[in-house]
Amino acid sequence: MLPSPDPRPPARPRPASGSSPSPPTQAGPVVGSALAALPRRPRLGIYCGGGASHSWLWMVDSFERLGLDDLCFLDEKGVASGGLAGLDALAVSGGDAFALAGALGPEGAEAIESFVRSGGLYLGSCAGAYLCLRSSKAPLNLFNFVQARISNLARELPQPLMLAEKFSTPYGCAHVFHPVREAVWLAPAEEGPWSGGGRFAAPLYGGPAMLPDDPCLAMATYADFHPRTRFLAPRELAEATLLGRAAALRAPLGAGWLHLYGPHLEHPGFAEANRLMAEALTHDLPDGPPASPPASPPSWLAGEAVRGLARQLRREVSNSRIVAAGLEDHPVRWRIGAKVYEPAKFRVFLEAAWRRVPALERASALPLAPEESLALGEGWQEITAGLRGLRRALEDSPDPGRDTTGQANRLFDQIKRACVGLLTLHFAARGPRGGISRPH
Repeated sequence: MLPSPDPRPPARPRPASGSSPSPPTQAGPVVGSALAALPRRPRLGIYCGGGASHSWLWMVDSFERLGLDDLCFLDEKGVASGGLAGLDALAVSGGDAFALAGALGPEGAEAIESFVRSGGLYLGSCAGAYLCLRSSKAPLNLFNFVQARISNLARELPQPLMLAEKFSTPYGCAHVFHPVREAVWLAPAEEGPWSGGGRFAAPLYGGPAMLPDDPCLAMATYADFHPRTRFLAPRELAEATLLGRAAALRAPLGAGWLHLYGPHLEHPGFAEANRLMAEALTHDLPDGPPASPPASPPSWLAGEAVRGLARQLRREVSNSRIVAAGLEDHPVRWRIGAKVYEPAKFRVFLEAAWRRVPALERASALPLAPEESLALGEGWQEITAGLRGLRRALEDSPDPGRDTTGQANRLFDQIKRACVGLLTLHFAARGPRGGISRPH
C-alpha cells in the first residue's frame, strides 16, 4: 500500500527539447530595488560536477537574465578543495541525488556544511534538495543538513500511467516516485520571504514533496495542479502525495541558510518563479564581503588571439549543433546512473554554449593562457568528431541503447566540460569581474 495522506499541513537547427517550453518572459533585473539595495553584486557558484544533469544550465540562464551574473562553476574537486571560498551562495540543481552525494563525498559534505555554517547560502533544486534532506542511506547520510523527510516514498508502486522510465527511483527497499511532471501551482507560506504573495507556477521533474519536522521551515506548498500538469500516477494518489506538502524550504544552519526547492524554480520558462527564487536569495545573502575574493588571472589573451579563438568556437559549436540535431531523429534512450537521457539533451548544452559565443567575439581580452585557448578549441573539435562517431554507431548497432551507452556518457561529460569552459569565458568577458578590460 502507498502512504495515506500525512495529517500535517540544420545551419539553424530546430529548438532542442528539454529547453524552455516557450520563450521566457523577460523578467529584467532582479526585483530591481532588492538588488540595487545590496552593497555589492553577490558571487554565485553553480555546481556542474558528478551527478549533475543539464538543469544547472537553467540556473545560468535565469541568474544571467535577472542580473545575477557574477558566476563561477565548480565540480566536486572544486567544492572539496576550497572553491567555495569567496562565494556568497552555492547552487546545486537537478540530476541523480545518490550520484551527487557519491561524487562530492565526505570532503564535499564537510566543505558545504562549513560554508553554510560560516554564513553562506545553499540553493538546492530537485536532486540538490534531496541531497540535503535527512536520510539513512549512504552516501546521502553525509548531508543530513535539514530535518525533513519526503512524502513521495513508497514500498509498493502502482503501474505508471505514462513515462515509466521517469516514474520512480530505487531507494533501499522502497522507491522514490514521481506522480506528476511539468507545471504545478505553489502557494507561498504566511511567513517568510514570499509572504503575502499569490500562487505561482513552477515545473516539477522528479523533485521532492517535503515534510519538515518544523512546519515553519516551509516557504511554499504544493497548492494545485496546472493545466500543463502531466499525471504519471492516478490523480487521487498525486493529490495525497503532493498537495499541502512543502515545495520549498528555508532552513537555518549556523550563520547561513539552505533553500531547498522540489520544483525547478530556476527553469527559464517560468519568470515569476525565477524572480521569487532570486528574491529569497537576496533576502538571505550573507552580510559583508566574501572571505577571499577570486585572485586575478595570471595570463590574458588579447587582440587577434581572442578573435581567432572566437572564430574557432563559432565554427565548432555550430558544427556540433548541426550533427546533434540530426541525432534527435533516432529513438534511442540511454540510462546513465538513475537518469534516462535522449539525444536531444546534447543540444541543451550546445545551445547554451552557442548563445554565449557573441560575447566572446566582442571581447578585447580574456583571462586565458595560450595553451588553455588551444585546449578549449581542440576540445570543441573533438566534440564534433565524437557526435559524428556516435551517429555512425547508432546507424550500425542492432541494439544502440545498450551498445552506445558508454559512448554517449563520455560525450555528455566531454560536452559539459567544454560548455563550462566557454561559459566561464563568457562571464569573464561581460563582467562584473575579469575580462571587461585587460589590467595594466
